[in-house]
Amino acid sequence: MRILVTGGAGRLGISVCKTFMNDGFQVRMFDLDTPRNRENIKELGQKAEIRWGDITQRDSVQKAMENVDAIVHMAAILPPLADERPDLTDKVNVGGTKILVDLIKEKGMRIPFLFTSSVSVFGPTPQAKEPICAEKTAPCPQGAYAEAKLRAENLIKESGIDYLILRLTAVMYFSFEVSDLKRMFTVPLDTRVEFCHPEDLALAILNAVKNFDAVKGDTLVISGGPEQRMLYREMVGRILNVMKLPLPPARKFTQEPYFLDWYDTTKSQKFLKFQKRTFADYLRDYSQGLAKQYTALFLPFMRNFVGPVFGRVVVYFM
Repeated sequence: MRILVTGGAGRLGISVCKTFMNDGFQVRMFDLDTPRNRENIKELGQKAEIRWGDITQRDSVQKAMENVDAIVHMAAILPPLADERPDLTDKVNVGGTKILVDLIKEKGMRIPFLFTSSVSVFGPTPQAKEPICAEKTAPCPQGAYAEAKLRAENLIKESGIDYLILRLTAVMYFSFEVSDLKRMFTVPLDTRVEFCHPEDLALAILNAVKNFDAVKGDTLVISGGPEQRMLYREMVGRILNVMKLPLPPARKFTQEPYFLDWYDTTKSQKFLKFQKRTFADYLRDYSQGLAKQYTALFLPFMRNFVGPVFGRVVVYFM
């Protein structure tokens, strides 16, 4: 079975491609041809079929769709760029989705179409008393990214194709890239967050395709489950503690409500059985990733010298 993964060269996209490949699927990765994407796909080895192209170009998309048995549509402009360039966001996140949907309809294809949406469509929910539920909580998106995701969802629902929408929780990548450091401060410290390991998100997508007939036509929330709930200050604090860095001063974090919260994933877990890993697993993987990205001496150096001696200075200038 050949799976087309649009946006497959992104950080989560790579995990999704690898998860399908490890399960015996043929994977066709479709994404923009950029130096960063070319570097990212080295993780896929020689088994993946690479198709470079542009999701906003109909001919490019049509070629990528040839002879595929299912489509996982992940291609999107992400924050912060998405909210800085609403015109581009609409063109890619909504327009690209429409091209895919129109081509499926024109070809008369009855194949699984899985769209990775976002919990951002719920909008900020600081007054919520219970976990957010797709059946009970009406979307109230704020910002170009969330609004475009909801428009794409509605476009798909009205199209008549076979679809499944997964509203994924945000993956909190923490590296020394400027974009990641900026994003760290865009969430208030007392925000309720529910961690989900990137590999569990990828597993949910895999199992959604494998069990498509049982879930098609639905909208499911994908997050970590009750045992992975915490406040944002705990999440950030434990991640930074891997390098023995303290939590940055509270004044550096925004007070504007953010869209993250705790979620009711009872239904999605029942059908997709994806909640396998914990936040502790992620911290271990994060440590190993830092050692691989830099050197084996990086973490000992950070933990025994930089963190204890210069930690407060380091986080002050983040």
